[in-house]
Amino acid sequence: MAKNSEISALIIETVESSCDDKSVKELIKESLQYELDIWNRHVLPSTIKEEYDQIVDKIIKRV
Repeated sequence: MAKNSEISALIIETVESSCDDKSVKELIKESLQYELDIWNRHVLPSTIKEEYDQIVDKIIKRV
């Protein structure tokens, strides 16, 4: 699990330094957080897709 957290931290650091689009940053951060959550529990594939759809919809509505 620590390795996944380290990878996520590296991705976030890279996105922060390379991306100017606030919506893209938010989408990536929320997706990474959800990925970490998935590692901690058994989640059905259909539930994962629904959660990602909700994350994307929420960010699109803010734009």
